[in-house]
Amino acid sequence: MRRLAPLMTPFWRVNRGNVDAMLGRVEIDIAQGDNAAARAQLAALPASQITSINMQRRVALAQLQLGDITAAARTFNRIAPQAKAQPPSMESAMVLRDAAGFQAQTGEPQRALETYKDAMVAAAITPVRPQNNDTFTRLTRNDEKDDWLKRGVRSDAAELYRQQDLNVTLAHDYWGSSGTGGYSDLKAHTTMLQVDAPWSDGRAFFRTDMVNMDVGRFSTDADGKYDNNWGTCTLEKCSGHRSQADTGASVAVGWQNETWRWDIGTTPMGFNVVDVVGGVSYSDDIGPLGYTLNAHRRPISSSLLAFGGQKDASSNTGTKWGGVRANGGGVSLSYDKGEANGVWASLSGDQLSGKNVEDNWRVRWMTGYYYKVINENNRRVTVGLNNMIWHYDKDLSGYSLGQGGYYSPQEYLSFAVPVMWRQRTENWSWELGGSVSWSHSRTRTMPRYPLMNLIPADYQEDARDQTNGGGSSQGFGYTARALIERRVTANWFIGTAVDIQQAKDYTPSHLLLYVRYSAAGWQGDMDLPPQPLVPYADW
Repeated sequence: MRRLAPLMTPFWRVNRGNVDAMLGRVEIDIAQGDNAAARAQLAALPASQITSINMQRRVALAQLQLGDITAAARTFNRIAPQAKAQPPSMESAMVLRDAAGFQAQTGEPQRALETYKDAMVAAAITPVRPQNNDTFTRLTRNDEKDDWLKRGVRSDAAELYRQQDLNVTLAHDYWGSSGTGGYSDLKAHTTMLQVDAPWSDGRAFFRTDMVNMDVGRFSTDADGKYDNNWGTCTLEKCSGHRSQADTGASVAVGWQNETWRWDIGTTPMGFNVVDVVGGVSYSDDIGPLGYTLNAHRRPISSSLLAFGGQKDASSNTGTKWGGVRANGGGVSLSYDKGEANGVWASLSGDQLSGKNVEDNWRVRWMTGYYYKVINENNRRVTVGLNNMIWHYDKDLSGYSLGQGGYYSPQEYLSFAVPVMWRQRTENWSWELGGSVSWSHSRTRTMPRYPLMNLIPADYQEDARDQTNGGGSSQGFGYTARALIERRVTANWFIGTAVDIQQAKDYTPSHLLLYVRYSAAGWQGDMDLPPQPLVPYADW
């Protein structure tokens, strides 16, 4: 470096009066975090030589990055009308694009949308300024012939327009899994209503889910009693309450932008066990690596016992138990530069607790690689390889009093090969996919009644002798998924989805129908893939 110094000094002396070079120095100082040097260089710029609107645009961006919002506003307010009056060119389009971005960033989103319309004319996306939402949003659709500037104007305008739209979505999800009547033969319905609206630089939502869960009826003997491995029925045969079902409604509110996301809500009110749940996450990038940190309190929703709790037969203890919640956090990573290859990974840890349920904890690792066989704007085909490793401290998958009714192996290892096809046309978007998997799991032998304080004294000796046997298993499974959405008009969208699960983790299968209303209307690109509502319990 000492040998280079004498060569560099004359270079900067020669270019000290060169405004373009001085602006470049300002931009370098800002990128390197030396704001003091950048301010000094910016103040030294000779105003009489900053003649082009592109050079003034660069000054405005520097002022913005240095926190001088007032100066940046003056500069953009001066050059944006000039750019609008000029014939279409890259220079005028860049000025109007950045002016719109500044307006959106400083709390003037509607003004920014109007400026994006001018930027579309300046970038030669359209010869005529769009006069209504249908025309404007249609112009935001991607075009493979676009250069980088046109592509950026379209995508920035689309992102802001959709952030400012009001959406109302109504969906109905039928889900379930087969099992034993009375506790694990699950048939469930979730009706979801969500309203999304702009708030600050993000989106706020209100959500309510009406949930009905039915796990069937107990089979009884000639005396009308049952001795299933549920409640305390293996200690004393149960009677009454053969049908097991529950209905409740949850509510939630939340907000998200590009960096933060939070929500707070309830599990269904009307269930035996009701709790406050929610979460918060922070997302950012380190170079090409994206990451998300999260903390949460979420329900385990795979069974009626785990989600809403059940009540032991009144002929026995009548005790309520269940309602398992996962309290913890995690980190997820992703690497995708838009090229052929991508990877992702997540690590999470949770403490699991419920009403009159033995405490537990878990650690879960999941990772995957995918290759984009086809990687086009409107069509993508991927194939990949996924891996999951889970560990639960205790197996509490039983349904007797004190158990949790959720899948909780001490060892779980799986590998899956997913294949996915996603495509969109003018008014349709769909996703078809599936996977084949191999998994290995092991569980330890556990006490059938892990909380002896819940057992009447007369039955405690018998309860101590009863166990749920452990063991190991392995095998193959599969999943299949189809999701399709149709734009009926600019304001109305309908969709349906189905996924079939045949795997060792006992994930329920789903059938979903939904309708979405856009208050402002949307004729831009369809979502790829479609984005239906997910039950609040599964966030």
